[in-house]
Amino acid sequence: MTFLTKLGETISATGKDVSQKAKDLTGIAKLNLDIRAKEEFVERQYMEIGKQYFELHKDDEEPFYEEITLIKDSLKEIEQLRSEIADLKGKKKCPACGAVVEQDAVFCNKCGAKCESIFEEEAVITPEKQEAEETETQEQEDTEA
Repeated sequence: MTFLTKLGETISATGKDVSQKAKDLTGIAKLNLDIRAKEEFVERQYMEIGKQYFELHKDDEEPFYEEITLIKDSLKEIEQLRSEIADLKGKKKCPACGAVVEQDAVFCNKCGAKCESIFEEEAVITPEKQEAEETETQEQEDTEA
């Protein structure tokens, strides 16, 4: 019987050891997940700080960082690509809120703003409008100088 007793104790000890190692691995995996979650949180905070900095300095006369110019250019390209997608889908963007509406929609379903086509506005430019725009542009240039 000593052999069976010894075998039972060995199996019991091994089972406890395996159980402890499984708990340890589970604990380590949980801690790694917690660490990863905290690192992702920190990265999001870094991104938010960068976004806030960009928003504060995007209209600076000469941006401190070239990256601001790159971001502004990329945002324009993204907006242009989204407009192309809307055109392919037979839709357009609301000039007020940016929501996608049907191509023939006169008003935005989301904000209620009037949705005129860019092409319609360009076709309706009158000499008075053009002169007013040129005057406004000249005034802006004079105030900047």
